[in-house]
Amino acid sequence: MKKPGKIICLIAGFLIISQIAFSQRSTRLSFSASPSVNWFSADIQGTEAGSAALGIDYGVNADFFFDEESKYAFATGILINNTGGNIRYYNSSGDVQFAGQTFQSGTSFRYKLKYVEIPLAVKLRTSQFRRWSYWGQFGFSGLVNIQAKGESDDETLRKNNINEEVNLFNLALNMGIGSHFDLGSNNAITLGIIYKNGFIDVTSNDQFDDKTTLNSLVFKLGLVF
Repeated sequence: MKKPGKIICLIAGFLIISQIAFSQRSTRLSFSASPSVNWFSADIQGTEAGSAALGIDYGVNADFFFDEESKYAFATGILINNTGGNIRYYNSSGDVQFAGQTFQSGTSFRYKLKYVEIPLAVKLRTSQFRRWSYWGQFGFSGLVNIQAKGESDDETLRKNNINEEVNLFNLALNMGIGSHFDLGSNNAITLGIIYKNGFIDVTSNDQFDDKTTLNSLVFKLGLVF
């Protein structure tokens, strides 16, 4: 699943199943490449969330409307989510263990994470006015980690594998607003802002009994066809 070929197969399979299952309804597909700002939130002393990190989401989106005139849709898709953040770990009783190595207390680590994301949301759109229409969505995103690399501020780690420090699954609230600009011939450009608020601890360091969640602000850019 970590190989690009398998990810492409997942996307292709999703498109085929979607077209078969919703062949009698109005389906709008889009490709998006969306920059994001991502940050961690930690809930205990000893785990300090650091600065935000830039990322990018890309993939295929599908809006399944009830009919051509409907303003309501079920929004989903398959996205590759490149994200991450920074965490500083403090241990008053000694050193910090991370990715099988020993570090001084107070060392900061940068997580570079890649997920397969499947959003599941309800989407509402307005009627078109001067080629513009507007939308809002609310739902959830399920994420499966497919890559985890890390760096430490003392340069001991430099894009090392840190899979054992990251949980496999994540779940996030997914809500956003945006607009479509009609290009004609059933094509459009979509722009939006989507906020993702993580529910699940994304880290798995046994030395710290924390709940560190991942949050994102995504600036959606896509081509609808």
